[in-house]
Amino acid sequence: MKNKKYPYYPVAEPANLKELVLFCAKEFTEKTAFHYKENKNEIKKSFSDLKKDIEAFGTYLYSLGFRNSHIALIGDNSYEWIVAYFAIVNSGNVVVPLDKQLPVEDVAKLLKKSDSSAIVYSDAYSEVEEISGVEHIALENFENNTAKGQAIIDAGNTEFSDCVIDGDRMCAIVFTSGTTSEPKGVMLTQHNLMKDAIISSKNLLVPEGTVCLLPLYHTFGFMAGVLCQMLRGYPVFINTSLRNVLSDIKFAQPRHVAVVPMLLGVFYKQIWANVEKSGKTKLFKTMIKISNALLKVKIDLRPILFKQVIDAFGGRLEMLITGGSAMDERLVQGFRDIGIKITNGYGITECSPIVSTMRNEHFSPSSVGAIHPGVDARIVDGEIQLKGETVFSGYYKDPDATAAAFDGEWFRTGDLGEIDEDGLLYITGRLKNLIILSNGKNVAPEELEAKLIESIDEINEVVVYECNDKIAAEIYPNEDIENAEEIIKSKIVEVNRTLPSFKQIASTKFRDTEFPKTTTKKIKRNYAEAKK
Repeated sequence: MKNKKYPYYPVAEPANLKELVLFCAKEFTEKTAFHYKENKNEIKKSFSDLKKDIEAFGTYLYSLGFRNSHIALIGDNSYEWIVAYFAIVNSGNVVVPLDKQLPVEDVAKLLKKSDSSAIVYSDAYSEVEEISGVEHIALENFENNTAKGQAIIDAGNTEFSDCVIDGDRMCAIVFTSGTTSEPKGVMLTQHNLMKDAIISSKNLLVPEGTVCLLPLYHTFGFMAGVLCQMLRGYPVFINTSLRNVLSDIKFAQPRHVAVVPMLLGVFYKQIWANVEKSGKTKLFKTMIKISNALLKVKIDLRPILFKQVIDAFGGRLEMLITGGSAMDERLVQGFRDIGIKITNGYGITECSPIVSTMRNEHFSPSSVGAIHPGVDARIVDGEIQLKGETVFSGYYKDPDATAAAFDGEWFRTGDLGEIDEDGLLYITGRLKNLIILSNGKNVAPEELEAKLIESIDEINEVVVYECNDKIAAEIYPNEDIENAEEIIKSKIVEVNRTLPSFKQIASTKFRDTEFPKTTTKKIKRNYAEAKK
């Protein structure tokens, strides 16, 4: 389905993150901002609580002497993590969010690379004690530290509230995870981040109520799970561990959830596993056929027919949001069959990070959505290039990488894509992954990988690469299926018949373990290893 452009959704427009916190406290006051489970009890924090805690923790940081300092932040998703982030940036300091899954050696390197003088950490990263040269601030002591800050405020100190935010000054250094290169420190400003929250909210209207599953150190997790929700005054349930994903979703009863593409597939497989376990596969398929026939005459019985399935997700789930690449249209249709809309998008850390999202009434399942208002895009030699108020200023202390990333004022994303006449963006691959054969033909491996995954159920994961000037594929098969490798080989023959000769898979290699991945669950492309 594809519809035409229509007006953007209205939303408040605070100038920076400090104004956002003040706006929320005034506009939504005692409404729940964040809630979570602690020792099996539900804890609720209002927007008023949030403002008070941010001011107290920020004042505590001042009491330690941190002014214009770089402060790293590491740990599990938590209310305390969110408070610390705002306290750091809204006190004029610079936050450096780090991945808690990084080994301590890498964390130490990034602290040095970012010139951090302190690290705020949760007990999920106890290894921090091994790191010297920076001050350690434990979130385990959050209540005591905010109490100290509040006492200073009560004594008449207004330094935090008096701090004037320069929206164009760097407020965050976010390291790229990178599947093929060393992490680079992306410099973002409060203006970058706030503008992205505003234009993202104008482009897509999400239903109220979510569970924050994505890691907050990742800019998309923080943008989608915190900033965009605050701007609308929506409550956010904080998931603290992926082990509790389904139980937290069932408890919190969200109406929308943002997920990585891999988790989308996990949810879908879980649905069908439950159906098969109940012995109702044939009935379920029949219900889908009947439901889809009725939808054509505008009769929607999905809430009734598939109530048991939706109840497993809390009973109110309407939308799943994902991004990064074209989606498997079988998943889009599969979730639509039971009444859950899949919304795709595209983002990159250097753009704060969201660039495009499907709109509620303007989309195409194979696209990554409509480019946000205020973001200009062009395609140069197949590469997506962007400019606008959400684009970063450069990489921290890396002028060469910064220069290479720009063509004049246009940021070179390194992603290959197309923009159609309706303004919808399509991702076709990654420039650095592009395979260039000796005959001059270009092959985007991501295109072939998506086709193989979509066409062959027996494939769990696949990486396409060049070998001896031909296209090869390394595959992690579904180990639950007997003779999976032979089935895959025969199906690849069928897929090849639909492809031009230069794109056909000439050889295959199978592996018995998953591909190594980044902490954001992207496969690390290592062609040297794949060719061994």
